[in-house]
Amino acid sequence: MKIRLLGVILIIGLVSLSRAQSTGQRYIVALRGGGSIGAVNAAYGTKTVRQVDGSPIYLVQSGTPDVNAQVLQQLHNDSSVASAEPNTPVRLRYPSDATLNPALVQQAASLIDGQTMTTFYGSTVLQAYVHQKAVAMTHVDGVRNMSTGAGTHIAYIDTGVDFQHPALAPWLDPGVSVWNNSTSASELDGLSQQMASLLDQQMTSLLDNRLVFVLNQVMASLLDGGNQNSGNSGNFPPDFGHGTLVAGILHMVAPEARIVPIKAFDANGNTTMFAITQAVYRAIQMRVDVLNMSFSTAQDSPALRQALMDAAAAGIAVVASVGNDGDNTVTDVPACYPSVLGVAATDFADRLAGFSNYGPTVSVDAPGAFVVSTVPGGRYAAAWGTSFSTPMVAGEIALVASLRGQGIFNPTLLVLNTADPIDSLNPGYAGKLGKGRINALQAMRYAR
Repeated sequence: MKIRLLGVILIIGLVSLSRAQSTGQRYIVALRGGGSIGAVNAAYGTKTVRQVDGSPIYLVQSGTPDVNAQVLQQLHNDSSVASAEPNTPVRLRYPSDATLNPALVQQAASLIDGQTMTTFYGSTVLQAYVHQKAVAMTHVDGVRNMSTGAGTHIAYIDTGVDFQHPALAPWLDPGVSVWNNSTSASELDGLSQQMASLLDQQMTSLLDNRLVFVLNQVMASLLDGGNQNSGNSGNFPPDFGHGTLVAGILHMVAPEARIVPIKAFDANGNTTMFAITQAVYRAIQMRVDVLNMSFSTAQDSPALRQALMDAAAAGIAVVASVGNDGDNTVTDVPACYPSVLGVAATDFADRLAGFSNYGPTVSVDAPGAFVVSTVPGGRYAAAWGTSFSTPMVAGEIALVASLRGQGIFNPTLLVLNTADPIDSLNPGYAGKLGKGRINALQAMRYAR
């Protein structure tokens, strides 16, 4: 099973899941009404590790290694158990360099002004962040007088956020962490004291060189002296910054929406299916309007499926990446679930990006190549991947949801039905790109 978070410049990532090796195997157990976790534990020698608050979903552990999956089979056969599955660990890994042409990336980077600043909803930000091609392509810049997402809350499940980033700080809610011993949703939480000190020491020089283009897991070199050609990767975790990238895109599209980070991945790209499921329920409890999930996996999870059904029942619009394998796929979870919008990535010519998956899991498309966004330390970077096209869609849903007082009851459908069809620009992909590339201006016109 693979979970994928794809990004170039800070992150190019695919996530692999492999079964945990420990004294006892851990399982996600969902009980039917009237079921007792105490009775289950007594019957099969398991013990409860954690419960998802407000749900009958538990993380349990067998007393000994479940070599032949006997305990799992017993759980499956128990009439009080709705579903049982291994709590598979998740670890980010990176695709081959064939996904992108580094020379073209550097050429594109040379065309961007990485120094000029401007004001944007009370903050001083990089002009290239606000006025970029992805914004123009989706007509987000044409709707500021109609909606800014004010009054809405967008949660996203990721690695956390840099709460001190000047562009984001006024718009961030505290959020929560469901990952191990993290005490907050900060991306800096969990860094070693040495790394945190290095980040503080480099803050001034980072602000002097605000836009950085570097390939492949080199957030470290961005922070280690600011020399993108040094090749010094330092000791920063490989996926430090991914959550701040996602948050920046949400803010770019819906600048007055509240952004709610839910930290479920650590800075090394690690998580578990239980943590992701728990994160969905935290979003439900916080009563957010939109939930962004910039990752995908090929393995079905009954617990996650149920969590997302509960989110939909609570009125939350859920948006997820369809994956970055360049494949025709039908099994991208959670994008393939009926209650979720699956997002594919396009380039600036409305063509399917070479890395993006396509097929029946795709509901809609958005630019996902060369999207400029925020990274820790007050900086900005460009990123590629369905990880970054997804928050563009989540942000547009928030723009429409902000108009609910005007009688708009289903923002998701409005976003889907006002997208621009792009099948004619993508020979061979007819019917595999959903409704097309999002068009915020068209959505606002219909909404009003």
